[in-house]
Amino acid sequence: MKCEYIAYWTNERSTSEVDFVIQKNGAVIPLEVKAGENLQAKSFAAFCQKYQPEYACKISTLPFNQTKNVFNYPLYGFVFGLEKLG
Repeated sequence: MKCEYIAYWTNERSTSEVDFVIQKNGAVIPLEVKAGENLQAKSFAAFCQKYQPEYACKISTLPFNQTKNVFNYPLYGFVFGLEKLG
């Protein structure tokens, strides 16, 4: 996987954050990693609502799932899925 840029995002008041924001083939893709049992991602949802990325990814203990442009990858398999985006 070749990414042009990797960053961390926080809002202006530092009350929301997204674990990783990458740029791949010109597309900005937020990545949220959830390894625990609390799989809520309010900041991730706020980022997606504000910036409306073409793709967004959550990496968690859940199996693969896709809802509109949000892809959930299991912890062991997100690298393979990310290859297909952008």
